[in-house]
Amino acid sequence: MNTQPPTGVFALLKDYFWPRQEEDHSFEETRARLLCGFSGIIGFVAALHNLHILSTDTQFSTAVTALSVICVISYFFVPMIWQKTQKTGPATFVFIALYLFHTNIQMMNDVGYHWRQEIFLIGPPVLALLLVGLRAAALATGVIAINLIVAAIWLDHLPFGSMVVVAAVCVTLMIGLAMFHNEIERKEQRLIELRDEAQRADREKSDFLAKMSHEIRTPLNGLSGILQLLDESDLNEDQKSLVATGRSSGRSLMRLINDVLDYSKIAAHGITIENTPFATRELLTSVSTAQAAAAKAKELDLVLEVAADVPAWISADATRLNQVITNLLGNAIKFSQEGTITLQMSVQDTNLYVAVTDQGIGLTQEAQKRVFNKFEQASSATNRRYGGTGLGLSISKELIELMDGKIGVDSTPFKGSTFWFTVPLIPAEQPKSLPQQPAPNALASFEGAEILVVEDNRTNQMIVRRFLESMDVNVEIVDDGRPALQRCTAKRYDLILMDIQLLDMDGVEATEILRATPGPNQNTPIVALSANILPEQTNAYLKAGMNACLGKPFRKDELSKVIGELVKAPKADKPAA
Repeated sequence: MNTQPPTGVFALLKDYFWPRQEEDHSFEETRARLLCGFSGIIGFVAALHNLHILSTDTQFSTAVTALSVICVISYFFVPMIWQKTQKTGPATFVFIALYLFHTNIQMMNDVGYHWRQEIFLIGPPVLALLLVGLRAAALATGVIAINLIVAAIWLDHLPFGSMVVVAAVCVTLMIGLAMFHNEIERKEQRLIELRDEAQRADREKSDFLAKMSHEIRTPLNGLSGILQLLDESDLNEDQKSLVATGRSSGRSLMRLINDVLDYSKIAAHGITIENTPFATRELLTSVSTAQAAAAKAKELDLVLEVAADVPAWISADATRLNQVITNLLGNAIKFSQEGTITLQMSVQDTNLYVAVTDQGIGLTQEAQKRVFNKFEQASSATNRRYGGTGLGLSISKELIELMDGKIGVDSTPFKGSTFWFTVPLIPAEQPKSLPQQPAPNALASFEGAEILVVEDNRTNQMIVRRFLESMDVNVEIVDDGRPALQRCTAKRYDLILMDIQLLDMDGVEATEILRATPGPNQNTPIVALSANILPEQTNAYLKAGMNACLGKPFRKDELSKVIGELVKAPKADKPAA
């Protein structure tokens, strides 16, 4: 249970007599804490009782006094038994036996009846109930009741009637406590069942969303690829407009699918935040440029404001910040019919502040409380009119909180909204060498490169072949893992593009066999082509021996970039078709 070793005498004592618990601790851990705490309290009370005995005129012999002192000291060793065994049963048995022995010593030898005022005979059954359970409590109660009656019969100075009454009270009280204990355990079990059911439902929902993402991505890869190929062919203006509309619709669908995938990643705790230096103004410029066409189509003015005190370079996760800002800006354009949309960045104390202000439909106070919830929008009317899954703002909130930031909204109905977020500001230096960006509309040529494509979908085969042939690549295609392994024994390839879900032998198994078998392609770079791109899935591909993963649907420039990273020395550059 302990996560960090305690320091200092007080901290050591506290950890010894009141052990720390996990945040989501079990009832057993609570019992262990009570066991250690009770042993310390009773040991302290017993020590005070011994001091009282020594300071008053009693008939205790030296031997009885010594036994009482030994009992007092022994109480403080009970937590050590639990620390060694990590089980409450043995420590509780020792504790109750010690308590019962000590009580009897006091009762049998204190003819002045001091025990009536200071020894609580109900202690052992209550401790057994709290620390072990109902059966131990029933056993302890029976032992105490018999102990009282036998003591009254055996010892003349103990009144028999009083001892019977005390035993009856002990039994009655323990029956009531046992009933209460049963009810608590029943409630606890029900809460555990509800928690497990909710967690199972959440896992099933995440799995379903991930499967749906895969099933949609596969045909979308064919649709996206064909539209790309059409766009690169000789079309008239009307045809180009139709293709552009199709590609725009495909991108919108892709954004929705990515939202679902991001939700699945967050639910599975699969998103990692990376801090790398990036240029702040370039980030905002790229986002606003990407959204400029959508704003222009609705005749909205898009204004960019960067405060003078914003550092030129900061360290953060630029990709995730881009995603959040794009979502906020896209929503502002979506829910605005006229006016100006302002994207601003400034410094607030030690934080970077980013806000998107629009003059759109605005939000009520009630809607502002719900707008960051999963699968929710401001109202059902908003959903019918504007569409959307209601995931974008929820994902943005999760991402900002993963970056130790805050996100919120200030809005007035029919007057507009300001969605804002803050993240810790970490100034950074400009890197000495910046990665070279490829020229616009230019793709690398890999003339003479030999690439094997393992893909079972005919449409995807056609698309990847066209993409590769436009880069002057020699392409061979097989539709399953076994023929791929056969080809790899006879010929060396510069790169293998491997689909994951195949009919007979999947891509992961084929990769593992290829990496384990000496041959011309044992060390050939392998790129996974898959619609399953959750973190645990991509990690499994890399663990199997693959070098990279390209998620479906992919663009030609993305494919070219991956090939350029893994295939040595592209031959030349040529314009894109």
